[in-house]
Amino acid sequence: MKKGIWLDKLGVFSRQKFIYLLIIVFFLLYLLFGNWLFGLFVGLLILWAVALEFLLGAKEHGVRNELKETAIALLLAVGLWLGAGFVLQTPSPLNAIVSCSMLPHIQRGDMVILSGDRLEAPQEELASLAGIGSAEVYLGNEKVTTVPGSLYSYCAQNPSKELCRDFALSPQDYTEKQGELVFGYAKCQSIYPKTGRAETGPCVEWLEVNGNRYYENLENDVVVYQPQADEYYARVGDIIHRAFIRLKVGEQAYFLTKGDNNPVFDIQIYDSASGMGNRPVDLERSKGRILFSVPYVGYLKLFISPSAIPTPPGCDRHYSKWD
Repeated sequence: MKKGIWLDKLGVFSRQKFIYLLIIVFFLLYLLFGNWLFGLFVGLLILWAVALEFLLGAKEHGVRNELKETAIALLLAVGLWLGAGFVLQTPSPLNAIVSCSMLPHIQRGDMVILSGDRLEAPQEELASLAGIGSAEVYLGNEKVTTVPGSLYSYCAQNPSKELCRDFALSPQDYTEKQGELVFGYAKCQSIYPKTGRAETGPCVEWLEVNGNRYYENLENDVVVYQPQADEYYARVGDIIHRAFIRLKVGEQAYFLTKGDNNPVFDIQIYDSASGMGNRPVDLERSKGRILFSVPYVGYLKLFISPSAIPTPPGCDRHYSKWD
């Protein structure tokens, strides 16, 4: 009888090892090929492994005892989460990178640790945010049109327009004004590390506020924030982008943010189909700045969130200026 029990335990143990081996294999295949099916299999296998652990524990110690241990483990996890949040001064001390908008500095699948102690970026004072979200487009010193969001977003959705064909060829000739903000464009080169291919396209090169011109600065903090429900980015959840500049409007502070791998600022994104764009990030929506990141650990969130498994656009390239 005892021999049968031990053989039964050995069989369960072997199945557990087999599941963990499959998780490792499919995870490596996902990293190698980027096929979302491999990621889906990893998520299902993780759920299977958790269920098997619970069933084995229930069989050995009883369902009530296993439920009790599970509840204790959950309480400990919640306690650690709240404790870390208290120490780091943020309600969300951990987050996972699900997009490639911060390449090559932060990778998809990284787990990031946040702190709410401060948020570093250059500061300028504005009288108001009026005009932000609507772009007055200039060719040299001549105003040519006004578009929602930005010239970049408008041309991404209307590439056949004569204005947009010229913009694609000579973005450095164009600027746009949103309220008290002025944006300047340039030609930026993207490289594709796996193939060695390179391509150029328009991107924002500088921002001018109160006559002061600012360029991208990797010393600025990377902020995690929650978009408002009526913003375009709300459909993708928390946004993890670099704080480009801090705008002081009276007693209220706002940030303009931009992904290192994105061609334009978040406030320049506009979708004509939905009529949705993004607004400057008020300080209350910030969940903190990134202290450091841990590679690969964030994939756990991706694998248990089916909508996040497929590889998003932009993961195969980054701007050559960062090399």
